[in-house]
Amino acid sequence: HTDRFPVNCLLCWMRFKDKCFMFKGKKNDIKANWSYARTWCKEQGGELAVIDDQYENDFVSSYLRDLELPTWIGLSDLLVENQYAWSDGVSPVLYTNWNDKEPNNAGGGCVSMHASRVFHGTWNDTKCDQAKPYICKISSGTTQLN
Repeated sequence: HTDRFPVNCLLCWMRFKDKCFMFKGKKNDIKANWSYARTWCKEQGGELAVIDDQYENDFVSSYLRDLELPTWIGLSDLLVENQYAWSDGVSPVLYTNWNDKEPNNAGGGCVSMHASRVFHGTWNDTKCDQAKPYICKISSGTTQLN
């Protein structure tokens, strides 16, 4: 029996199942608007985070709890209004964790995750030009992780 997820994450990346996540924006780290965050993740060989289920959402939000700042994930309705899609262009939207009364389309088509003692990894649509922390992901099979 072999390990189903033979993924080695590079330094600064956190492994969860078959993905590696990187959390940007802690303390003095750079914050970015959604578009720049996506570009930065792509330059690392990844993409803004895709969240496929509650377990993954819990994993990611557990790292954001200390930050207590809304943090970009890879979901947006930039291509088609009110049709949310992952920025990698291929992952189906299998799971969402919208906050109460969200998405409310209050001028925002990009999605951030909120994690604190009050918010448990809930999602909110916000203005894409706001500078926020962000989460990148690399999936096994998209790049060499050795």
